[in-house]
Amino acid sequence: MPRYCPTCGNSSDRMQFFGNFCEECTRKKFAESLISSIEVYRCKSCGRIKAGGGFAQPGSDSLAAAVKKQLGGYAIKIIGIGEDECSAKVLVSQDTAHGTISSEKEIVISYKKVLCERCYRKACNYHEAVVQLRGDMQRAQKMLARITKYFEDRNGFITKVEENDNGMDVYLSSKKLASAFMSRMDLKPVMSYTLVGVRKGKKVYKNTYALRFG
Repeated sequence: MPRYCPTCGNSSDRMQFFGNFCEECTRKKFAESLISSIEVYRCKSCGRIKAGGGFAQPGSDSLAAAVKKQLGGYAIKIIGIGEDECSAKVLVSQDTAHGTISSEKEIVISYKKVLCERCYRKACNYHEAVVQLRGDMQRAQKMLARITKYFEDRNGFITKVEENDNGMDVYLSSKKLASAFMSRMDLKPVMSYTLVGVRKGKKVYKNTYALRFG
């Protein structure tokens, strides 16, 4: 014997039911329960947006993560993003005792301008290591280009480059990346360490790598 939806009168002969309600009414109620606008943090310097626990390049994946976080953990699929990235059409799904219900939703996106940790550190001239490039300046410039690409590809940054009579000093955001770069390039720099403070009871040092090109 068919059942009838108490909201619209549709029968179970015509469409699937989710509990006491037809699929159409269940989908409509589900869509109405979802928020229709979100606020996303966007770095005013680099343009990356906060998605999940950190900042990522703008795009469907990062926006999906931002929308999912604010929609309470539903399964989210981005169908389309507005040209100005101020709206997104999403397919939202939820598992229920009667099956999976899905609904399309238009989400209005507003952005709050902030500084991501990376850009904040860069603005404050944060650095953990210095590479001193000495000798042949043409080779030093090529090495600077390699360092820059290596760091940018790994979410690091060059804080600043200071030129002097002896060559140039390159200030780097991460001594871990600096050491990895030296190892990857099979370089043998002259190392020195400068105590810069104490963090959580441990001494913190700035690494200096001296490279000379003949």
